[in-house]
Amino acid sequence: MGMQFGQSAMRAGSEYVEKNLTRYLPLTHLKHSFNVSNLYVFNKIKLVLFPWRHKPWSRLVQRSDVSGQVEGYKPPREDINCPDAYIPVMALTTYILLSGAVAGSKGRFDPELLSIAASQALGIIFLEFCCIKLGCYLLNISGDGAVVDLVAYSGYKFVGIIVSVLASLLGFRSSICWAVFVYVFLSNAFFLLRSLRYVILPDPSGQAFGSASTSTVNAGQKSRRIQFLFAIAVSQFASMWLLSRV
Repeated sequence: MGMQFGQSAMRAGSEYVEKNLTRYLPLTHLKHSFNVSNLYVFNKIKLVLFPWRHKPWSRLVQRSDVSGQVEGYKPPREDINCPDAYIPVMALTTYILLSGAVAGSKGRFDPELLSIAASQALGIIFLEFCCIKLGCYLLNISGDGAVVDLVAYSGYKFVGIIVSVLASLLGFRSSICWAVFVYVFLSNAFFLLRSLRYVILPDPSGQAFGSASTSTVNAGQKSRRIQFLFAIAVSQFASMWLLSRV
């Protein structure tokens, strides 16, 4: 009897942990976001830095071979518009190491600086994620994108930050460094404006997988959502400037 109770308790505990782990850490989606190829990584970095003439921005859906119904989005290796976790993670790691290299070039390297840079970067990503989720809640945007996707979009900024920090590390004049920073900020802001559109301003037909809303959005709601989208893009200036000061 005691053994039976113990097995039942263990089974219930395992189900609870699995349920909540999947809820807060979507392992399936995380695996999906790391499904990249070398060609995808190259093209995605190029897109983040030079997004101006890219079309289209809509994501490709995955359909069932049997029923033809939409089952989800295609993985990054099959769709350049799909957010991935690989580039943000590698860019963040490179940024942390680069901050150490900058400190070393100034003769003040300390291993603790790496942890400070990591904490600051992760803190900004977490803050941006919370702000986006809060904005989606206040604007009544349901189905507002997966956690991994939103974190990935916040992490793409490190690609531009690395370029900006490298310009400073290589000893370019301050005017050139500022020009580089302004450019990478604008490219990242434009990239977010186009990429986050499916989250903030979904397809009004509601046919896209994960569409944020199937109900009609009136003019006032659409205007507020557009303002929110621009606010996300403009706010990148402050976070990128802060992170570039290594």
